[in-house]
This record gives sequence, C-alpha cells and structure tokens, in this order.
Amino acid sequence: MGVFLRDCPHCPAGSSTFTIHNTFTCGNSWRAFASCGACGDTIVAVIPSVSGKRLSDVGGDIGRVGFAVSEAWPDREAADAPAYTPTAVASRYRDGEFNFAAGRWNAAVGLYRATLDLATKALEAKGETFFKRLKWLADQHKEDAEPLRHFTEMFLRYVFEMPGRVAEFRGGDKA
Repeated sequence: MGVFLRDCPHCPAGSSTFTIHNTFTCGNSWRAFASCGACGDTIVAVIPSVSGKRLSDVGGDIGRVGFAVSEAWPDREAADAPAYTPTAVASRYRDGEFNFAAGRWNAAVGLYRATLDLATKALEAKGETFFKRLKWLADQHKEDAEPLRHFTEMFLRYVFEMPGRVAEFRGGDKA
C-alpha cells in the first residue's frame, strides 16, 4: 500500500508518514484508512482520483503518481488563545500549547511564563514579584506544566475574554 505525509492530529508529529491500510472509492475520490508512523493512531483521508490510476495499486509515496490528500478526519486542531487576548500574548500562548502537545515540558513552562509576563505587562502591572513566584516553574517538568497551562488559559479568559465579551454585549467593540 501507499504512504503520504501529514501532521498527525493525535500526536505532535509533524509531516509524519501515514501508511494506507484500506481504500474504497466514493464518487470522484478515494477514502483511505491510514495510520501514523509515529503514534500508530488512524485517520480517514480523502484523496481525489487520478485518471487511469487505482490508489490501491500504488506502493510507496502516493504523490509520485499524482495523488494528494485533500482532507482528513480528524484534522489537527490549532490551539488558540481566548478571545480578546492581545496578539503578542496570544502568539506566546499558542507556542506554549504547541510545545505542551509535543511533550516539551520545559519549553511549554517557559512559554506559559512568558505569556503571563506579557499579559501582566499588557495590564500595566507593576513589580517583579509575579515573575519571582513563577520562576521556579522553568526548572520543572510535566507535573508543573499542566497546572500552569490551565492557569494561563483561565487567566487570559478572565482578564481579556470576559471583559471583551461584556463590552461587546453592551455594544462596544473591545477587540
């Protein structure tokens, strides 16, 4: 059977090799049941037909004979920061989520800390004490990354999303 590259929705693998295990036609396309080479979990891919070629006959990279995945289920969900979060803060939060999903605990902790640092600056908070309380988290691993991840999300929801939604409800545009 054939293979194709795709970001896995189940694990942090990017451009993982998916091996096709079963195919069937559906209109002008193929449906392929494939598994990730990194984690072994599965997806269903939609692959448009190529004139005169059967997907089930292809061995190796399906792209070399013109096939390409157009859709897949499930698809990787992109992490996003809560609504009304300032752009710079949201960017750091997304980076933290990406590293958390990849199991890079130290990087995730550092990015969540940076998110909170930027968020407090956006609120014009004064003083260095917040940084000092969170500094030790940079040296920790997963057991500290997960609580900080959830705290960071809730913090952003309460300081940016909720006031923004209230302002939007009242007719003002907070965004």
